Amino acid sequence: MENRRHYIKGLEGINTNLRDFGQVVITTIAQSIDALIWQDVTTAQEVIDADAKINQYRYDLEEQSVTMIARQQPVAGDLRLLIAAIEIAGELERIGDYAKGIARIVIRNGTRPFVLPQIALPQMAEQVQLMLSTSLQGLVQKDVEALQDMAEADDRVDRLEAQIRADLLRFMHDDPGTIHEATDLLFMIHYLERIADRATNVAERVIFIVNGEMIELNA
Repeated sequence: MENRRHYIKGLEGINTNLRDFGQVVITTIAQSIDALIWQDVTTAQEVIDADAKINQYRYDLEEQSVTMIARQQPVAGDLRLLIAAIEIAGELERIGDYAKGIARIVIRNGTRPFVLPQIALPQMAEQVQLMLSTSLQGLVQKDVEALQDMAEADDRVDRLEAQIRADLLRFMHDDPGTIHEATDLLFMIHYLERIADRATNVAERVIFIVNGEMIELNA
C-alpha cells in the first residue's frame, strides 16, 4: 500500500511539474514578444536569464520519468504519460531556446527604432502563443477535443510566415539599407514558426497520453 501511494504521488508530481514547466515557457514566450514589440532590453535579458531554469525543468522531468519507468515498471496509460512527459519536456525546452533567440536579437538591436514596419508579426506571435496555451491546457484537462484545430492553426502560422517573409524580401530588394534589420526579422518569424511546430508536437503527445493514438496533426 505504501508503494502504491508513493507511485501515485510520483505520477502526480510529474503532472504538476509538466504544468509548471509549461507555464514558465508560456510566460517566457510572452516576455520575448513584449521585448520585441516594445524593444525592451531589460525584459529580453530576463528571458535569457530564464533559460537555465527551463533547462533544469527538462532535466528534472526526464530524470523523474526515467526513474519511475525503471523502478515501477508502469503499464498502459501511466507508461504513456511518462514517455510523453520526456518528449514534451524536450519540446518545451526547445521552445524556450527560440524565445531566447528572439531576446538576443532584441538586445543586439538595443533601443534603435525599427525602420521596417513589423507587418503581421504581432498577429503571428499571438497565434503562436494561443497554440502553445491550447496544447498545454489540453494536457492539464486531458481533453483532446480542444486540440482538433491545431493543424489549422499551424497552417495559419505557416501562411503568416510566408506573407511576412515575402514582404521582408521585397523590402531588402527595394532598399539594401534594410537588409540587416530585415534579416533579424526573418530570424524572428522563423523562431515563431518553429514554436508553432513544437506546440503542435506537444498536442500530439497529449492525444497520445489520453487515448494512446499517435496522430500527426501537421502532416
